[in-house]
Amino acid sequence: MKSDTAIFTNKKTLLQPVVGLVSFVFMCGNVLFWTLLVHLVAPLLVLKNTRYENFAERCFNRLYDGWVASCEWWFQNILGVRWELDDTMKADFDHWNLIIANHRSWVDVFVIFAQLKGRRPLPRVFMKQALIWLPFVGSAAYIMGFPFMKRYTKGQIQQHPKLAGKDLATTKRSCKRLLKRPNSIMSFVEGTRFTEAKHRQQASPYRCLLKPKAGGVGFILQTMPEAIKSITDINVLYEQKTVTGWDLLCGRIGKVKVMVRDVAIPDTMLMPEYQASGKDREHFFTWFNLYWHDKDTRMNHQLVALRQASVDGSEQDFSKGNTPQE
Repeated sequence: MKSDTAIFTNKKTLLQPVVGLVSFVFMCGNVLFWTLLVHLVAPLLVLKNTRYENFAERCFNRLYDGWVASCEWWFQNILGVRWELDDTMKADFDHWNLIIANHRSWVDVFVIFAQLKGRRPLPRVFMKQALIWLPFVGSAAYIMGFPFMKRYTKGQIQQHPKLAGKDLATTKRSCKRLLKRPNSIMSFVEGTRFTEAKHRQQASPYRCLLKPKAGGVGFILQTMPEAIKSITDINVLYEQKTVTGWDLLCGRIGKVKVMVRDVAIPDTMLMPEYQASGKDREHFFTWFNLYWHDKDTRMNHQLVALRQASVDGSEQDFSKGNTPQE
């Protein structure tokens, strides 16, 4: 959706690549600015003093908020982009939250951050260990307590049996700081961005989603037993069928709507002895696939309603696609 007060609203198509380039330079400079501030605060963690550590954590959260807010300012005031957020989502900063969303583009990240800002702690994302070497961003994520995980292939474990279970132990160690206070953890369980080509290649049985790679979610539940009680399920809906990061940088994003619901995790899966990545793996995947099918059904209804509203210029009923999971 466009804002009429934005600087680059309704500019000619020929100027859009220039707008995109300016936006790219801003985004790079913006992330560099905030990550440098994170590095300046980092020495407080070395002091191993609880008071200083708590102060540093508050600073990290403020800096995280600042980065998100500055990105939003650019999207709204310079590019004229507006998201239709789900105002029914209640604020909850007292519990751990597992956030699962569909994934169409890296635009999703900014839409989800806008939805969560002021309603949930901004999410920490489980990151591949190799990403720690990403200049500034990787080290800043590590400093801020993002958990890094290292997975081993079946071949590696067969060659080196001692590696069995080591990935879980490594992730548990990286989560120690995360468990000290309520946080949000976000996962794109499709594992990659949705495209029609990938959908056909997978022969996905879902209409709007790729096949889920739920092993990561099971990994999180096993790493953080009893901390996470439910899933915050987010559907990011785009009016246009193809969305890219470049579209966002150029300000040519159509209507974007967010739908949120809470999905309770069964009590049996919350027991300390439950091993979603181990002996209970089959049970966990059966439950998750049912949840994913339900998410796909809701998302299909919501997309039809959104696109029909754009054609008719009328308000559509989204409630059918956003009722609690049974």
